[in-house]
Order: sequence, then structure tokens, then C-alpha cells
Amino acid sequence: MANNKTEKKFESELMNYDGDRYDVVVLASIWAKELKKQSEYKHQPHAVVIKVALDDILSGKMSKDAVLEISRQNLEAELKAQEEARKEAERKAKEPLKL
Repeated sequence: MANNKTEKKFESELMNYDGDRYDVVVLASIWAKELKKQSEYKHQPHAVVIKVALDDILSGKMSKDAVLEISRQNLEAELKAQEEARKEAERKAKEPLKL
């Protein structure tokens, strides 16, 4: 019964959302991708993570600015790690072979 109440609340929030619903979908997709990186959601089905992301956005738990900032920070960290890995691979490739 409690699940039915949360479903109705979720549907109500979605239908009464005053912003652009397409923006909500894009923002929820970005947030779901970030949530999937967390250990709590890593092994959850995509549908569950997307539902949580949508609920976070619609309820105001996560703002557009917060989601975009977290996503930007994670992307910068990922790019930095890739660059460091590339430099390390180049350094190892230039080292003489030790037998």
C-alpha cells in the first residue's frame, strides 16, 4: 500500500512539474549516470536508478545546478585520470627494455 502512495506522489510530481519535461528527462539521465557510479546503485537495474534520479530531480532533492556541477567535476576527474594514464604509458614505452 505504501508503494502505491509513493507511485501516486511520483506521478503527481511529474504531472505537476512546472518546468520543461524534456529538460527533466535529460537531467535525470545525467543524474542516473552519476548515481550508477556510487556503490549503492552500482548493481541496481537501470530502471531503478532512473526512477531514483527522476524522483530526486522532481522532489527538489537535487537541483539542476548541483547535478551539472557534480557531472562536470566527475568528467574533469575522469579526463585527468585518462591523461595521467596516457602519460604513464608513454613513459613506460620510452624506457629501455630490462631483461
